[in-house]
Amino acid sequence: MSADRRILVTGAGGFIGGRVVEALLQTPELGTVVPTVRRWSTLARIGRSPVEAVGCDLLEPEQVARAVEGMDSVVHCAVGGRRATVEGTRNLLEAALAAGVRRVVHTSTIDVYGRATGRVTEEHPFEITEREYGDSKIEAEELVREFVDRGLEVVILRPTIVYGPFSDTWTVAFADRLRERAWLLPAEACQGTCNLVHVDDVVRAMLLALDAPGASGRAYNVNGPDAVTWQEYVEGLNRALGYPPLEPPPPAPARLRSKLTQPVRSVVKAAYFQFEKPVQALYKKSPAARAVIKKVQTTLQRVPSPAEYDLYGREVHFPTERAEAELGYRPAVTAQEGINASAQWLLHEGDYRRAG
Repeated sequence: MSADRRILVTGAGGFIGGRVVEALLQTPELGTVVPTVRRWSTLARIGRSPVEAVGCDLLEPEQVARAVEGMDSVVHCAVGGRRATVEGTRNLLEAALAAGVRRVVHTSTIDVYGRATGRVTEEHPFEITEREYGDSKIEAEELVREFVDRGLEVVILRPTIVYGPFSDTWTVAFADRLRERAWLLPAEACQGTCNLVHVDDVVRAMLLALDAPGASGRAYNVNGPDAVTWQEYVEGLNRALGYPPLEPPPPAPARLRSKLTQPVRSVVKAAYFQFEKPVQALYKKSPAARAVIKKVQTTLQRVPSPAEYDLYGREVHFPTERAEAELGYRPAVTAQEGINASAQWLLHEGDYRRAG
């Protein structure tokens, strides 16, 4: 592909999108990268690079149309709530079709498979779980199918557990709990398959998907090379950070604590959903209210939820044979390499040396 093509990356201020931008800057022969962000404050990571970002709210069709104009390809990494995921994706695909974009790489998730177990290939049916993230990604994929039928080339990638530097969910949050000695799940509850994939492998799949022939309209699992359990991941990260060995709690009391806390979680979630703006205003204005809210958040974060027990105990594998055969994808970062690299970044960037 010509190096003068222009590649738009949505969500460039985020974990995966930021890494896509960095990778494209390191491989200029693939084309010129054009990052988009909704909030300029998220540009801290890539702001030092020689790249000119574009402000673009995917819920504003005129902004999206301007951003997409003149682009050869789009890598869609932006994340958000249901509106951003569904309506934002619709606006992006509509603009891409109108602008004559050659191909869009759409980032989905294995969450579209719901609570599946066993060996889960791309042909596995979707499952609605009433969880916003996975359910909205199902809606977005259904939109993709509509636009493929209308003539737009779109490739769907379904990454597994994406970790590495800048991963809030699967790296930073885990390290925080380890630092605070707040990993309170029994080892027996964490023997499910973790399906780790390093962010660099995900980005590698995305760049391959930009040009792979015959890939439009196809969905691909993107997984890492190693089958590790969640307990192995947590213990590996704990060791790499230099922390004392974990001391898991007894299984029965831990599960009971999780069940007893669940009603509180439900009430807090419902109250926040119904009174989001007043709660946010109170949080900003009242130090006392802020202290109470933080204490509740800390307590709930320390006690594993039933959903965590479900996730960490589930034995499931997402094979990548299709991505290997059709995209040329080969995961390159082993779990041990990825965990060590994540720990090095955490120790350099954060306050993780104080544990223990």
